[in-house]
Amino acid sequence: MKRGNLLGNYRQYIILGLLLLVFILGFYGLGSIYALSSIGSRTVVLKNSQFSTSLTSINTEAFEIKAVTKLTNDYPLYDLQVRDHNNVIINVPDHSFSGLKIAELHLDNNQLSDIAENVGNDITLTPDAKQLIYTKSDYSGENLRTYVYSLQLNKELKQLKDYSYLRVFIDHERYLGFSGSAFALTNVTTGKVQQLFTYDRLLQLIAAGSGSDNQNGITIRLDLIRKAEQNKVYFLADLNSSSAIFEMDLKNTNKVKLVAQGQQINQFMVMKNGNLLLQGKVENTDGLFLYNQAAGQFKLLQEGMITNYALQSDESRIAYFMVNNNQMWDLHTVYLDNGSLDSDTVIYRNIHSVQTMKWHQDDLFIISSQLSKSEIYRFTF
Repeated sequence: MKRGNLLGNYRQYIILGLLLLVFILGFYGLGSIYALSSIGSRTVVLKNSQFSTSLTSINTEAFEIKAVTKLTNDYPLYDLQVRDHNNVIINVPDHSFSGLKIAELHLDNNQLSDIAENVGNDITLTPDAKQLIYTKSDYSGENLRTYVYSLQLNKELKQLKDYSYLRVFIDHERYLGFSGSAFALTNVTTGKVQQLFTYDRLLQLIAAGSGSDNQNGITIRLDLIRKAEQNKVYFLADLNSSSAIFEMDLKNTNKVKLVAQGQQINQFMVMKNGNLLLQGKVENTDGLFLYNQAAGQFKLLQEGMITNYALQSDESRIAYFMVNNNQMWDLHTVYLDNGSLDSDTVIYRNIHSVQTMKWHQDDLFIISSQLSKSEIYRFTF
């Protein structure tokens, strides 16, 4: 009787123990089954060539940044010309901060080499990057003169009888310059200056080219003169309710031709095939556009608030800034291939007060400048 009572007293604990044992054995049994089924399993990446079609197009030349250089200075920058990978020409305040000087900045050590003082805020680099064109005042600070400076010899070579402060080279020797009231064609090699037309005359031509004789409300964007094919230049003008690009043949300066017209054009570049790459607003859409001159049509490449774009010299890559959803500026790089964009990549964020963006071979240079601070970025691809 005592033995039966003892088993009865511990029966519930015996049942609980048996249930626990069954649970443990079941758990390990399932684990063993999974292990057996996993023996020899591995991930295999199949080559795209094994399939007859591809779901996505893979760009084998996706953007890869090899190096980034950022220099911060305690002075503002007013202009930037790229000489080569390691040397840029900049326009900065002089030592007394009472005027401007031109200096060469060496990016490897952030050292400046002065070129000229008492200069204007204009720097023009010749197409071969061997000479500089700039204006400089005399000791009285009143009379401005234009000089040609050799970057190889580190000295001024000659003085030109031209007083332009805006210059666009149309070939390796000649540039179209604007002095504030008139345009002239100057040959850097010979020093010959040919007066072409006045600003007022250009205003008349643009009014007539737009189909109106009314010059009121027309503003010529003189900072956006672009070289087209030989002896031809393009002018951008803001009209009463739109923007338009006009072509002038420098061999016949008595007329201009309307090339493209849009709701708002803020920036444009002439491509080798004659098409235009421009940023602005067309049919109430902000973005980056390609204008086909032969068809007379705009093609939207990228929609958004875009500014400060730059086209590489071989026209294969574009860099641009666009406002993101957080109202910050993103720096994008993208391939331009057959009139379409490919591999758009954000490579940097939040560069403030951008003034200049330029390609030089595989380097992208950007300067941002404020009253007492500036930054230079170099992205090498």
